Amino acid sequence: MDSKVLMKHNDLVNAKYESKLVHNRVFVYLLYAFQKYTDGDRLIHEVSREDLCKLVLKQNERTIKGLRIMLSDLRKKELFLVNENDDGSIDYITAGFIDKFSYNDKTDKFTITADAHVHRLLHRYLKDGYTPINLEIWMSLKNSYAQRFYDLLRSWSGSKRTINYTLDYIRKVMLLENKYKVYADFKKRVLLPAIEELNSTGFFEIEFEEKRVGRTIHSIDFIVKDLDKRVYFDKKESKKIIELEQRESTAIPADSNSRKKISDDFYIPNKKLFTAKTLENFKEDFKEYNFKDSIYKKLLQESILIALEKDDEEKIKVKSYNYFKKTLENKIDSFVSSRIETNNEGTKKTKFHNFEETFTQYTSEELDRIIEKSQKEKFN
Repeated sequence: MDSKVLMKHNDLVNAKYESKLVHNRVFVYLLYAFQKYTDGDRLIHEVSREDLCKLVLKQNERTIKGLRIMLSDLRKKELFLVNENDDGSIDYITAGFIDKFSYNDKTDKFTITADAHVHRLLHRYLKDGYTPINLEIWMSLKNSYAQRFYDLLRSWSGSKRTINYTLDYIRKVMLLENKYKVYADFKKRVLLPAIEELNSTGFFEIEFEEKRVGRTIHSIDFIVKDLDKRVYFDKKESKKIIELEQRESTAIPADSNSRKKISDDFYIPNKKLFTAKTLENFKEDFKEYNFKDSIYKKLLQESILIALEKDDEEKIKVKSYNYFKKTLENKIDSFVSSRIETNNEGTKKTKFHNFEETFTQYTSEELDRIIEKSQKEKFN
């Protein structure tokens, strides 16, 4: 499998479904093909029998009959999705992995039609949010639970080192509510084999900690180091999906140049609003976050404005840094909590909690203008 990337809509990442390894492999390949080679109107993709056979691990399933049975089984499976409407109502959607397929004996090709709703999600990933799936890594996985954990952890690993999911949520999205009811069985059959395989790829370093409520395991903290390079778009054409560059580890080397590497790679908008000392503190305290991400950039801008307004200063100085740091941490934690609650309950929160909300109604561009105006007034 070449190094290709599927921009998987987060509704599909968080969809409820259960399927075999072969179905997962074929479905993800088709998602990539529908996203890369079709547009918003054309739902059909043609694939040769030879290429389809490459996705099937068992020899007896690589015959025309075996492939037809496999696609027929895939067509019958269901995806359970949740969509929140603008009016606040929620649609609970049952969709298909694929809509239909046919085989032509002259061309020796299968023609496969996408489910219409799934196809729409594939082509609006930039608007709604997505998780990048590196097919070279994903297709190497031989455990269907490892594939699901790859999606769930990768949706956060670019911006958060510790990722929490409730046990109920994991069971729900994998349709395991009535299977492995004893946690020890779930851990042995699902969790440990999946994490072990993800770590064996060389692209992840994952540990986990069980969180209890009383004597019961309520949730799991996954401590994730994602070593896969995240370069997915042509710089000139941001919507054009391209092949990944050659693998390059993003692990920080433990040598004298490691601190310089953090400084060189770490993006800081509004850098001029920090003193030299607080800038270094910020780099160290928030080095695990990606402030190129529009949401995290906006949370940073809001925190800067709140701190500057509180002390009526032109920069984040040593005396105000702790207040700024706590404000930003609260905003990030509240955002993370709202996403986890969205995942666990199928609902969405639109406001942050337990801290100053003066600037949350502004866009990132408006916040830039407010910061610039505020600083000019203080200097003049």
